[in-house]
Order: sequence, then structure tokens, then C-alpha cells
Amino acid sequence: MFLTKTAHLDHTTQHAAQRLSTLLSFFSLGLSTAAWAPLIPYAQQRLHLNHADFGTLLLSIGAGSMLAMPATGLLIQKVGCRVIISIAVLLLLMVLPTFALSSSIVTMSIALFLFGTAAGSLGVAINLQAVIVEKNSAKSMMSQFHGMCSLGGLTGVMTVTALLAVGVSPLMSALAICSLLVILSVIAVPNSLSVIEKEQKTDSAEVESKTRKLPSPLIILMGLICFIAFLSEGSAMDWSGIYLINEYGVKPALAGLAYTCFAIAMTSGRFAGHYLIKTLGEKNIIIYSAICAALGLFTVVMAPHWIVALLGYVLLGLGCSNIVPVMFSRVGRQNVMSKAAALSCVSTMAYTGSLLGPALVGISSEVMGLTVVFAFIAALLSMIALLNHFTQVKAS
Repeated sequence: MFLTKTAHLDHTTQHAAQRLSTLLSFFSLGLSTAAWAPLIPYAQQRLHLNHADFGTLLLSIGAGSMLAMPATGLLIQKVGCRVIISIAVLLLLMVLPTFALSSSIVTMSIALFLFGTAAGSLGVAINLQAVIVEKNSAKSMMSQFHGMCSLGGLTGVMTVTALLAVGVSPLMSALAICSLLVILSVIAVPNSLSVIEKEQKTDSAEVESKTRKLPSPLIILMGLICFIAFLSEGSAMDWSGIYLINEYGVKPALAGLAYTCFAIAMTSGRFAGHYLIKTLGEKNIIIYSAICAALGLFTVVMAPHWIVALLGYVLLGLGCSNIVPVMFSRVGRQNVMSKAAALSCVSTMAYTGSLLGPALVGISSEVMGLTVVFAFIAALLSMIALLNHFTQVKAS
């Protein structure tokens, strides 16, 4: 009896440690990727690039992520989450200072490629870990995990924006983020999942007869919804500052306010996600979220003053906050593909929207302008309400 109780306590402690590790890993992803947003106007000016050229340069991020995410889906079953997370964090620590220093297009392109590789791999690893931890805890936790990513993003963008506003150099601002990332990693990495074969083998046995070389339509639709949501988030992160500068003449040191407002709203919405889903229902929360996000981006497009544009970014953040967590929870509950394969596919599509999408925004905006591109993305967001009908998965 005593041994049984002790084993239960050890099991509970282990799950608590894994939950903390997952929370901190999501925070680290948001922190490191969002810290890049306030540095973008400085990088564009330092490299003397227009929208199209800078957008082309950002394709390096998408290239890195597109190569890394499918490979991570295969490797993670062999090496576990811990190894992937460790390598990804090391890459992020290497490239963040480079963003604040490099005046060479080649060097910046390599750094952005590694940035995409690290962010993509880290995203796949921690989302798979989140699915396993959520399944073991037998309660909804995905909104909380993604809420920590948004909180990390909020912390990163606010910290760098504040440091730049008081005169701290971009390099020292980036190093401050790196220092915090090291502290978080020392706590999170040791408790990450080192072995996931057992969970994935069980899952594969359940769906072996349904496994296909190509993703099922259900998984593709989930990935498409996540792509649109992450495209909106990536556009807010990479282009909101430039949009405020170009359209309203806002000073570069204050340009990060747009993404700050977006991140605050998204963080609040995700931490309230469990309550909202329980109150409104999973199907309705996607519909209302899509409408809110589309309305927010249309507000940004039509805003007569930059303060009104900030309000639009608040609505966009609230709307986007729970779309992706709900979709990842559905991926964890579906039985048409193995969890690792499905998560790799959806993560690839999702983070492609965040990492490759902004590059396409830059290229397109040189032809038709950021305002028209943002209006098109708002139209895509409204489509999520329709696509939601075809991605329903019963609760387990």
C-alpha cells in the first residue's frame, strides 16, 4: 500500500515536471521568435532593402522551417523531444545576436534559415510533447500551453521594444533575450520527454489500417486553418511595425506597439480559452474567433489613425488566440493518422504560415501594397468559419 502510494506520488511528480517543461518550452518559443519583431525595421534599414527584397530575404525562414519540420516528425520518434528541443534552443541562441549585428545579406539569409530551422523543429517537438502531456493529464491543456507561447511572445516583444525605446542597442537587447532563454532552458530541457516510442507505437497500432503515405483530407483542412491563423500572426509580427511606419509615420522605436497589442490580446484570449470553450463550445469558439480576427484585420486596413490600427490588432489577437490550440487538440484526438505523422503535417502547414507567409506578404505588398494584402488575409480568416464545419472530431 505504501509502495503504491509512493509510486503514485512519483508518477504525479513526473507529470507535473513534464507539464512545467512543456509550459516553459512554449514560453521559450514565443520569447525567441517574437523578440525578432522589433528588430525587423532596424534590419531592413541596415540592409537597405525595399519590401520585395526584404520579403524575399524572409523566404530563408520558410525554407529552413519547411525542411526541418517534416524531418523532425521522423526523427522525434527515434531521439525523443529532449534532443530536438536542446538543439533548437542552441540554434536560437546563435542567431538572435546575428539579427542585431549583420549588415550582410548573405549572413542574414543564413541566420534566417537557421532561425526557421530552429523555430520549426521546436514547434513540432513541443506540440507533440503537449499532446502526450495533455493525454496523460486527461484534461484540456492545449490553450494553456499555447497561451504560454503567446505570453513568451508578449514578453519578448515588450522587452526588446522597451530596451530600444530607452536607447539600448539592438545587440544588447538581443543578448538580454538570450540570457533569459538560457535560464528557461536549464529548467525546461531536463524534464522534456526523452522517449516517446511507447506512446507512438500504441497510437500506430490503433490506426495502422488507416495510415496512408499522404495526409487525409481531415488533417489537410486542419493544417489549412492553422496556416491561415499563423499567417495572420506572422504578418502581425513581421509587418505590423513596418506598416505603422509606412502608413502613419510612427517612429521605429514605437513600431513594436502594434505587435505588443496583438500579443497582449492573444495571450489573454488563450489563458481564457478553457473557460471560453467550455462556455461557448468548441465549434462556436472557432466561428466567433474567425469573425473577430477578420474584423480586426479589416479595422487595421481601414484605420484613419494608428491608434485605431492598434485596436484592430487587439481584435486580431483575440480572434486568433484559440483557433490553433483547438485544432491541435483535434489532431491529438483524431484516429485517421498516427499522432506523430498528423502533428508533423499540421505543424508544417501551420508554421509555414507563420514563417513563410510573411515573406510572401512582403513580395506581394511591393506589387499591390500592404493594405490590399492585409485585406486578402482578412478574407481568408473569415473562411475559417466555413472550414471549421469539416474538421469536427469527437471528444475522447
